[in-house]
Amino acid sequence: MAQRAVGRLFRGQSSGSLRPSVGSFTQRRNYSRDAIPTFPPSSSPELDQALNRFREELFVPFGLNEQQRRLMFRHKYADILDEEPVTVNIGKDDEPFLLRPMDPMMRPANKEAIDTIALMKTPKDFQNLVPFLTGLRMSHRHIKYGRWEWVIRRASQADALGVILECAKQADKTGLYLKRNTLVQRLFFELHRKAQRGDFQDPALSKALRLATQAITLMESPEHTQMDPKEDPKRKPFMVGVLLELHAARALNLLEGKDEGDSVRSYALRLLGTWSNGHFKNLAKTWPEVDLRLQEIVPIHNALKLALQVLETAGDKPLNNELKGRMNELNMMIARSKQMAPENVKQRLEQQPTTGYEQAVLLHQD
Repeated sequence: MAQRAVGRLFRGQSSGSLRPSVGSFTQRRNYSRDAIPTFPPSSSPELDQALNRFREELFVPFGLNEQQRRLMFRHKYADILDEEPVTVNIGKDDEPFLLRPMDPMMRPANKEAIDTIALMKTPKDFQNLVPFLTGLRMSHRHIKYGRWEWVIRRASQADALGVILECAKQADKTGLYLKRNTLVQRLFFELHRKAQRGDFQDPALSKALRLATQAITLMESPEHTQMDPKEDPKRKPFMVGVLLELHAARALNLLEGKDEGDSVRSYALRLLGTWSNGHFKNLAKTWPEVDLRLQEIVPIHNALKLALQVLETAGDKPLNNELKGRMNELNMMIARSKQMAPENVKQRLEQQPTTGYEQAVLLHQD
């Protein structure tokens, strides 16, 4: 009897009924017309399926108004939707979407969001990252900061670091803010690796330098500015070191060793000026700590090596001597790191005996 009464309430029997019609649930929007993300086709049917699940079962419901969500998720309305289907227009293109009964407990879990990102393996796949993160944030789901480093590494493996900068440009939608040192260090380390994988030649070198320059400009904006100067990534040697490395490689490999615009000398001086902000004095006590330090050391050591090749002809002996002193300091850190390395890492070093930068690269292979 109760079920039939609910049915009459929504279907209506007389003009004097106090009940709302089903249509009243669809008349108002409380979301931006372009808020609900859409996804371009990826290289993977499995990824397309996962993205579609999030869109239909999480993003679209959160983009609807409260009455429409209630109609979909409250069990007492399930029979009504079955008997009287309702279609609403969503998104900027007024896409028709059929409301259907849903169990709120069956919505995608946070872990599934990480699993979905893990399916992104090509630049084409990563074109879906910004709309996916936008949908998650709209649905009150968030990527934890510790996970962002993993996302950046995945994007680097797919040669899609430009997408990471696009996420930062739309930080209010994606939640990626370039403020924390560990996150920015990971980004710049991956820019170093991009150039490294291309042997510091074009096109990889110029692209890495272009992305690094874009990142610097982006980090000058208020939303990406670290309020504590001591924690400002822009004042850390890991960031300056990557910029010096890329400019020095450009001078050597593309400009016949010429320091165009005095950029190599400028970044070399800046690196020396920020040296005290690095982790070069305190000894790491565990291998994970050592591994994190190597992420800082590897690009800086190479930056010093390349910068010295550019600046040796400039006749600035005091500067060259100071750069050599800093490189010796890093060599001692690398030697200490070898002593703490796991056996499999030590075996790798024995098989490929190297010194300096190459040795640091072999030590740090995450």
